Amino acid sequence: MSEVADGDMSIGNYQTREKYIQQVSYSLERLNPGLQVPPISNWSYLTQVHGIQILEVTGDDIVQGEDGDALVTTLENSVLTVRVADCVPISLISEGGAIAIIHAGWRGLLKGVLEETSNKLMATKPGKQMAVIGSHIGPCCYEFGREELDQFIQKFGISVEASTKINSSSLNLSAVVERICDEKGIEIIRKDSSCTSCLADTKYWSFRFNSTELRQCLFAWIEKK
Repeated sequence: MSEVADGDMSIGNYQTREKYIQQVSYSLERLNPGLQVPPISNWSYLTQVHGIQILEVTGDDIVQGEDGDALVTTLENSVLTVRVADCVPISLISEGGAIAIIHAGWRGLLKGVLEETSNKLMATKPGKQMAVIGSHIGPCCYEFGREELDQFIQKFGISVEASTKINSSSLNLSAVVERICDEKGIEIIRKDSSCTSCLADTKYWSFRFNSTELRQCLFAWIEKK
């Protein structure tokens, strides 16, 4: 997961984004001796639309800005990415030999983007699935409308309702993701509970905090054997 120090990972300015991908790649290799980050020509990215469309990266083709909110691949050294500034970035790993990456905003979670991606991953390479959950906005800062919150409570249970620092009703995105993973039998092997809004402009960017257009990025790939 990239951070503010790594630079903006939004796709509006490709040359700038390319520079920051190279920068975060260098940081990863410096902090993890022996790690080789695939070149930028192997990185796939989406135009995220808060839906449930899943694209599969196959052959020599990468995804360059097509509409969707999840990517799946079985290829080695093919980097899957999603960009966030409050939404939940999730990587799924199948023991069968495939990975997926998901942009899970509240609309996508309500529509079933996590469940659908898990189903696609299982159909691609059956096997036990594990999840890595990146930083996202916490219930402490995620004030949420009553009508939409009631939809989540009806679908996922009362545990998804929380309160903000100022005691307003809020949505607990972590609780939603954990509920879905539990129902799907997905083991959560790593979860970053940092709140993007609490750490806005210091470690992460947060749209809810200041309507920024800047984004951090979760990326994942299967290392070449």
